[in-house]
Amino acid sequence: MKKYIPNFFTSLNLTCGCIAILLLSKDNYNASVIFCLLAFLFDFADGYFARLLNSESAIGRELDSFSDFVTSGVVPGIIMYKLLVRSGFTEKHITLDIFNISFYISTLSLVGFFITIATAFRLSKYNLMKNEFKYFVGLPAPANCMMILGLPFIFDYLGEKYLSYNVLFLLTLFSIYMLNSKIKLISLKNINILIVVTLLFLISALTVFTNFAVLTIIILVYILFSISYFQLRRWISF
Repeated sequence: MKKYIPNFFTSLNLTCGCIAILLLSKDNYNASVIFCLLAFLFDFADGYFARLLNSESAIGRELDSFSDFVTSGVVPGIIMYKLLVRSGFTEKHITLDIFNISFYISTLSLVGFFITIATAFRLSKYNLMKNEFKYFVGLPAPANCMMILGLPFIFDYLGEKYLSYNVLFLLTLFSIYMLNSKIKLISLKNINILIVVTLLFLISALTVFTNFAVLTIIILVYILFSISYFQLRRWISF
């Protein structure tokens, strides 16, 4: 029975990811972010209970990766696509006579889905890794998704004149690089559950009392702090 508990939380993660995608299709960014944050909470819970109950399994690992791909891969790809459309790459009417269908799409904005592809590569590589590190190698998919989630709110605050496709292309490249880089980042896996819950509570409080834009800032600070931390450890070891 206990082996189903982690998979239950994984299924909740996947469900929240699907709802977030549905809400994005209706341009409801606020609600989409809420469901993504819930998905991240369930993602942490499935790993925590799998370790606590010693019920890790191959199917659980694959289900977790698939859920992460939906929530942390598809969602940021859609957001970046929509931001690129807003930046000036307007959607055009395309007709495929051979299939007797027509639709609107911005071909250049599809660059945003490179984030989705990069996430798939990261999750695939992660499943093949044999060693258990006490740190993350590259930016975890949920953290990368959180970084992208805050972007629409940042540009809403700054104004449309700052919504440049050049900036968005650079952010896309940065996201792709961080997902599959060799950079060491601090892991929360082995940190006390109370500390993790407190951090999640503080993040939630910040988003309520400020703006969802703070999500991007939190991840950028996390990246800089992690790089500084491991660099300092290298200097001390010498």
